[in-house]
Amino acid sequence: MTSRVNEGVIFLRRFVGAPRQVGSVMPSSPYLTRAMMDKIEWNDVRCMAELGAGTGVFTRAIVSKLGRGENLLVFEIDPALKALIEAEHLGVAVYGDAQELPQIMRDRNIRQLDCVVSSLPFAVLPPRVTAAILDVLDKTLKPGGKLIAYQYSTHMKPYFEKRFANVKISFVLRNVPPAFVYECTKARES
Repeated sequence: MTSRVNEGVIFLRRFVGAPRQVGSVMPSSPYLTRAMMDKIEWNDVRCMAELGAGTGVFTRAIVSKLGRGENLLVFEIDPALKALIEAEHLGVAVYGDAQELPQIMRDRNIRQLDCVVSSLPFAVLPPRVTAAILDVLDKTLKPGGKLIAYQYSTHMKPYFEKRFANVKISFVLRNVPPAFVYECTKARES
């Protein structure tokens, strides 16, 4: 309980300092974490990325399922939050800007991702940044791969529907604030 309170304090400070970067006043709840992780077909995941890792709530859940090392690329642009994740997950590579994902994959000889988990606050990001990140996802996800993302509104629904073959939305009330979980599946090659 104490660590969640400490995480909450750190997260709130980072939000106050950079609301367009952090996007929320509190870390994700265990209910939102479970809703996100339950959408991943873990037996089919060899390599994945997490975008906007925050204090590492989802990182912890992913590491417990997938393990450390070569299989996970974590991105957090806020230096203080990035340092927090690096300190807790010594075997996990944590990078800054999610737009650099294709280059990092090339550098690490990763061809495609099976899944991407995103906490990026698309509603408050500049539209050009959102478009660039969606382009990155299109380039890096395998056919049939999934983006699992949460947002605090349905604002992103039409954008996801333009880019993905299938978009499902669920709602998690037990989170502050309540959140919409998007399960977006990339089209399979025909």
